[in-house]
Amino acid sequence: MKKIVTVILLVFTMVGIVAFAGCTDPAERAEVDLTFDGLGLEPPEDIASAATPVDPSKITLSSEVTTDKAVLESIRYLLKLSNQNNIDTEFYAAAAYGTGEAYIPSANLVGSMDTREWRIYDHGEYFFDSYGLVVEGYSKKDDGSKGDVPSGLVSLISQVLNFTERVYSPDSQTFYKLKDGKSTVDSFKKYPSLDAITYKKPKPEVTSVDEYIKQNFYRNSFKDYITDDLDYEECVTEGSLTYDEINGIYTLTCEINCDNEIALDLSIQSMKKSASTDIFKYAKKSLVIEIWECGLIRKYLNDNRWEAELLGYLEGSSENYYEQIFAYDKSLIEVMQVSDEIKNAVMGK
Repeated sequence: MKKIVTVILLVFTMVGIVAFAGCTDPAERAEVDLTFDGLGLEPPEDIASAATPVDPSKITLSSEVTTDKAVLESIRYLLKLSNQNNIDTEFYAAAAYGTGEAYIPSANLVGSMDTREWRIYDHGEYFFDSYGLVVEGYSKKDDGSKGDVPSGLVSLISQVLNFTERVYSPDSQTFYKLKDGKSTVDSFKKYPSLDAITYKKPKPEVTSVDEYIKQNFYRNSFKDYITDDLDYEECVTEGSLTYDEINGIYTLTCEINCDNEIALDLSIQSMKKSASTDIFKYAKKSLVIEIWECGLIRKYLNDNRWEAELLGYLEGSSENYYEQIFAYDKSLIEVMQVSDEIKNAVMGK
């Protein structure tokens, strides 16, 4: 998730830098089926039984959004429990997509980016694919309609910001990273296929697990799905929590405290480093998370808005959305269209 949000911030930065270069048409927006049919099914018994289940005695439900401390503590408990189970589980697969739109009011400029990623963790072996594509750049007219932007804007920021990253670890100790692929509209249509991105020079960077965690601003493990500081007692300001007895799913919605940087310190550090600015603040961070009663996460949705000052004078904001769906049945990697090499490696265990 950090990759997605960070790249949106960089879109904002580059829009400001090249704002006065001439006029171009918006890029074609990438379209892709994001339903992931088959993912999100109930974990098989062997995976579920190995996780720490939800303790109903620690749960206070509320179908209405509330600031009740018992409900907020229940939400915090579920966040910590499911994140730890994600770290401890021996197998999971997850597919995700993100969208973001950055806006500079003083120039009436908007930049948009889409991102895709998937990951598989299998008994120490780790596969990760992530890529992003600048999909649109336009001026915002007074009536709300879209106008032309300076020439070369979209193509220039695309050259700088379109990214790919592939990570492989055979043992969760040494990580091999590739970043020299090319993301295009065609590659987004192929997502989540591993063949969506072709790497020209498959010579990976090598790093240790500690370096990988530090470089990506994880808190506990590269298997974290959320790195907010949940030990901070006031990290959640309001929320709701319901339980579906038929399917055995808890659904929480919550607002993360954006007034105190303690809860979001690693995310903020990541943003500041990527955009080279010290003037950055989350204005909103809303989560919707589904958790199985066995304690494993099913779905993660993050909707956030930030405000920043860049280049010493440009102020702006960005709206970002990220959705990730988890699976714990190995047979479901068929849905993710991974290569035969990976499929055989996973299914052979």
